[in-house]
Amino acid sequence: MALHLEYPDKYRLWDELVKANTDRVFVETDEPVRLGERVPVELKVEGVSLVALGDVVGLRKPGPRFRGGVWVRFDDEEVDKVRRFLGLTQQPDRQPIGRRHPRQPCALKAVFRRPELLDEVVVRNLSETGALLETQAGVKPGDMVEIDLYLESGAVRIRSELTREGPEGRYVGLRFLELTETLLALIKAEMARLAARPSSQRPTVLVADDDPAILEFLHKALSKFGYEVLKAKSGNEALSIIREVRPRLVLLDILMPGIDGVDICKVMRADVEMAGIPVIFMSALEASRLHSVADTAGATDYLPKPTTLTELLNLVGTHLKSQ
Repeated sequence: MALHLEYPDKYRLWDELVKANTDRVFVETDEPVRLGERVPVELKVEGVSLVALGDVVGLRKPGPRFRGGVWVRFDDEEVDKVRRFLGLTQQPDRQPIGRRHPRQPCALKAVFRRPELLDEVVVRNLSETGALLETQAGVKPGDMVEIDLYLESGAVRIRSELTREGPEGRYVGLRFLELTETLLALIKAEMARLAARPSSQRPTVLVADDDPAILEFLHKALSKFGYEVLKAKSGNEALSIIREVRPRLVLLDILMPGIDGVDICKVMRADVEMAGIPVIFMSALEASRLHSVADTAGATDYLPKPTTLTELLNLVGTHLKSQ
């Protein structure tokens, strides 16, 4: 199976793939493609074809507004091949790809053994490659540690590196080092157990907007109709919550302090955990511009501002039912 992209001339390909320094291109397709799969993409320019291999880093289901397809990222070697095909010499900067290993939310116990710290540690999510810890211990990104992680099958000791600070400074990311096959099998078994738990009866919706009045309206309206509503006042706060909580649906203002709604949506569509979460943009942009921005970013749908309660509830309900 090969995906296909056709450009009217090499300058369009140069603009969209190389000069734009983008980490992905959208390919419309009905083929069943998996996130993380490596696929051939035929790039056709003025009757001449080049096949480049790319990694599928984003998925979008077809909907009433937007066509379905995938986002593909080409690694440096493949981009160089395209550059040579076009006769170019400039090298673009490359952006990091999204998460490839899904996480499961949890509340497992952990203990720092090296350095030995007495502070209580709770594991808030777990993946094959790492975890998110909630702790008040004096640790910071870059530290090498050993922890005892208490799985249902018993405690396991894992050497790890602290990789980043999470929201509110109470969280740190953990990257597992030198996992044996036995340890990996135990972690996978724990993740399968966590995934089999019954889900919450109240759908979780994140609303993000830097206007307090709009944020309060959305919170009250959705809470009244049975949704568990999380609020974010900035793009950075919204992305942190999405990563840690994985809500069922996200309502995003496009223009916010920090990372904006467009970049948040692009990050989500390139991440195995967040690719399937519906994203609804809310904006006062002119209708055709809003449609174009939402399409390019990979949003599921959009709402113009100001919106009505009926429009809000209908759109949220429609996309939650379709999951």
